Amino acid sequence: MNGSALNGNSRQGSFNGWNPEDFPDIKAEEMPEYIPVTAAEDAKPLGMLPQPEELAELQRLSQEYTPDVTGPLVGELKSSKALAIEYANADPTYVRKTASLQHKYDSYRTIRGDGNCGWRAVAFGFFELLLRSGDQNRIGMEHARITSLNGLMESVGYQSYVYEDFAEATFALFSTLQNNPADEANLLDTFNDSGLSDCIITHFKFLTGAWMKSSPNDYQPFLSTSVADFCSTNIEPYGVEIEHVGLMALIDCLILPAGMAVEIIYLDRSAGDEVNVHRFEKLEGDGILTPPDAPVLRLLYRPGHYDIVYKTEDLPPPVAAFPVPAAPPVQVSFLPTLPQQLFQATPAASFGPGGLAAYFSPTPFPLDLAGPGFDHPTTLPSPDPGNFRQSMLSIPEFQPSPFQPLPFQTTTFRNSPFNPSHFQSENFQPEIYQPPTSPTATTGKKGDKS
Repeated sequence: MNGSALNGNSRQGSFNGWNPEDFPDIKAEEMPEYIPVTAAEDAKPLGMLPQPEELAELQRLSQEYTPDVTGPLVGELKSSKALAIEYANADPTYVRKTASLQHKYDSYRTIRGDGNCGWRAVAFGFFELLLRSGDQNRIGMEHARITSLNGLMESVGYQSYVYEDFAEATFALFSTLQNNPADEANLLDTFNDSGLSDCIITHFKFLTGAWMKSSPNDYQPFLSTSVADFCSTNIEPYGVEIEHVGLMALIDCLILPAGMAVEIIYLDRSAGDEVNVHRFEKLEGDGILTPPDAPVLRLLYRPGHYDIVYKTEDLPPPVAAFPVPAAPPVQVSFLPTLPQQLFQATPAASFGPGGLAAYFSPTPFPLDLAGPGFDHPTTLPSPDPGNFRQSMLSIPEFQPSPFQPLPFQTTTFRNSPFNPSHFQSENFQPEIYQPPTSPTATTGKKGDKS
């Protein structure tokens, strides 16, 4: 893949010591653009300037990166600090960029470098964004949209027997995600199954080829050959890594109509200490436009390889280590009517005078109490189970006792808290309060003579 074209620069540069004959395994178009020496570097003593051998070594370090071809097809989430560790002994430009990368992108996911990493990264990222939306209706709508593209493939000459077996794996994954929208482990297992993962990739390759052939004017200016020839040599064959034009067509066909956006982060030897980012989105024209808050698929591009990176907001919030189970709902049952025998009468309430003492006998059998000394036989009362136990509603209403005048009180006792009719008494009883009586009430007024 042409790294210069990806960076928007068609100019091919070289540096001192670069000779194609010295590097037979490296194509000329794969060489990164030469970064001119700055004025500050030009002012250094001659002995401190990089020598051609040093430049060649730096170039070798940056180009000798080989993607992992033994790990999983799609790896687990990792901290982006692992990238800085991986490039710790590489080209200083890569060291600076990977060091700054970890501050913006917390995590990344490796994709096996088997020649299909770009296709696999976009396909997995597409389904991952759908899954994390948690919207079953949206997943169903995308299922229907991708199914409708079968007609597009047939309109450009693809026969149904060519693609339908591959499309079946894609539609089966749609159905699984729609039924289990929170099962991310199932998605990862599907893409790590080489048979299913390759079928999905091949299906998307046919969709991309059909999309390009149906709109050749959108892609022909970027090609040196016809669109049909480009599809037959760079899109349809398995194991051919995706190029810039093919990536554009795949995004136009799969990602943008779903209301998503794509960002490509370029980790290369371009100038600066920060990685360059190019965003693909649709802001005008016909069809579905990309909303401002659209989910974003972020691809990390290294020469000839793609991985997936994530920002903090791209990932779901962490789950507590010990989740607290939700309390079960409280169920309340209501009886339309009360059964007649719900409450049983107590002996004290239903046995009449004498209560329990009149019912229980020290002998285990009834006694005939008729005889000498008894005027008439005595029979024990029998319980009446039909009576209900008395409730508070049947207790007689409170009746205050008749008023009884208090004995003579001294002034000291009447005004003390020990007087129950005093408001500060602990046993305050306002109903027994009496107005104070003058000492002359019974003896007559002062000055009267009897």
